[in-house]
Amino acid sequence: MKSKIPLYFYPTQIVFVDDNHEFLEALSMAFTNQFNVKSFDNTELALQYINESQRETSLVANDEKPKPQGDSDAWVKRVLTHQNVKRFDEMRIKEISVLVVDYSMPSMNGIEFCEKIKNSSMKKILLTGHATPADAVRAFNSNTIHYYLKKNDENMLQDLEVAIHQLQHAYFNEQSSSLKTEAIDSGTPFFADPQLARYFQETCESLDVVEYYYLSNPSRFALRTRNKNNFSCVIYTEEDIGEHLQILSEEGAPPELCSALESRKFVPLFQTADGFYEPGVSDAISYIHPATHIQGVVNYYCAIVPEIAETTDTSIKIPIGILH
Repeated sequence: MKSKIPLYFYPTQIVFVDDNHEFLEALSMAFTNQFNVKSFDNTELALQYINESQRETSLVANDEKPKPQGDSDAWVKRVLTHQNVKRFDEMRIKEISVLVVDYSMPSMNGIEFCEKIKNSSMKKILLTGHATPADAVRAFNSNTIHYYLKKNDENMLQDLEVAIHQLQHAYFNEQSSSLKTEAIDSGTPFFADPQLARYFQETCESLDVVEYYYLSNPSRFALRTRNKNNFSCVIYTEEDIGEHLQILSEEGAPPELCSALESRKFVPLFQTADGFYEPGVSDAISYIHPATHIQGVVNYYCAIVPEIAETTDTSIKIPIGILH
């Protein structure tokens, strides 16, 4: 079970490289329905493709990101908005997060292949056959590879699936770590609370989520499922609830709205610029949703709210294996 939540996740490519065409086809067939797969049986073409497939992987473009000023919470609320976050862009499905490469290949072995990759962020899995354990261990210790599996192990496919999931998660945690460091108060347990991470992971699995992005006002994740349904996973702390109750009191909100939030059995998702209640909102009670209480380092109150699909470029395609 993962103990941290990345700021974002999307269906990056998993690249398989093996000179054995039949084995490569078997790997592709085993994983194409759950991963965005690209396969090569030619090392030179694979290396060229990988090294030419570099892209800007930051969640927020540098020219769009406000300069840090004041407290970090205020800054992250300005940065992580629908306007600034680069979501659903066409190149996301061509970004490579994990490489799976065979050790024994004619022109160069798998370790030599990994040493020629320019992208230091990419996670690399070595499939060993003829390689001695010492070769793989040395490559692992030098950070040339991040995982290795014996190609002829009985449970190799199952172990490989687990490894790919783990390394994809690690890839996105590392990609979002700089923004977390800049924008999230170091004392905030939000993204590194194991109990909240468990809830979030189980939610994503139950909804079959393939893509998500953290947004603020209020704190939530925009979720997209394999079938392109959109949800918000809203997450409140006691402090957040208290802030909303204060606003409701100051703005003379309906008593039933205040009672619902005071019970901690419901949380709001107002469609306003700052995420708070505003006077004159019609049918205000329709903006609150049943909450699940998660006892972590602090109390969390979470709700899954269906969203109306946003207008996006319908010409952008995700590989069939990712969508079905």
